[in-house]
Amino acid sequence: MVSRILFYSMECYSVKMTTRPRTDRRQAMAGQTRRDILQTARRLFARQGYAATSVTDIAGEAGVAVQTIYARLGSKRGMLMAMIDLIDEEAGVGGLVAGIRAAAVPGQALAAEVRLTRVFQERCGDIIGALFAAAAVEPDLTAAVAEAERRHREGARLAVARITELGGLRRDLAPDRAAALIAIATTHQAWRELRDAYGLSWDYAEALLRDMLSRAVLTPSHAPAPR
Repeated sequence: MVSRILFYSMECYSVKMTTRPRTDRRQAMAGQTRRDILQTARRLFARQGYAATSVTDIAGEAGVAVQTIYARLGSKRGMLMAMIDLIDEEAGVGGLVAGIRAAAVPGQALAAEVRLTRVFQERCGDIIGALFAAAAVEPDLTAAVAEAERRHREGARLAVARITELGGLRRDLAPDRAAALIAIATTHQAWRELRDAYGLSWDYAEALLRDMLSRAVLTPSHAPAPR
């Protein structure tokens, strides 16, 4: 009797040991399929536009069934919302925000904020552009655009708060106006204009914005000397 119980227990243990890896593999495969769909949708949204891209287009290029897309992400709108979640992860927002808070001098805080917006645009500008374009035809996405814009303004306010703490804000400039200048100068549209319309490199555009904003918001002792 004891031997039978022992055998049964070992058999159950063996089943658990063999089932979990299979479950983990299935979950990993499902996760990879989801990522593949999102990457395909990202490319097509950027290339063709959100409105012109169908779920069938995405399924065909990703090599999956349309039903798989609906099962993993729900809809085309669901794909775009899932891509929004990638922005913070891909841009490494946590570390960049920490750089603003840890700045030792006002110029570092401002430079860290400009760098944060550059990284957003360089790594995720295609998602952001697709989101803005989609909001024009998908009213449900208006709230997502508003939230993205709110976070952008909050980043500028955080930088100004640190600059003020370090005594680097111009005395004739109110903090909210300084934040407005930084936010307006580093929008998605501003970066696209510098990069696409004027053909500036990322490094040159970043340096230009950093120097311009330094002269606009920092005290003369902390702003770079005129060139």
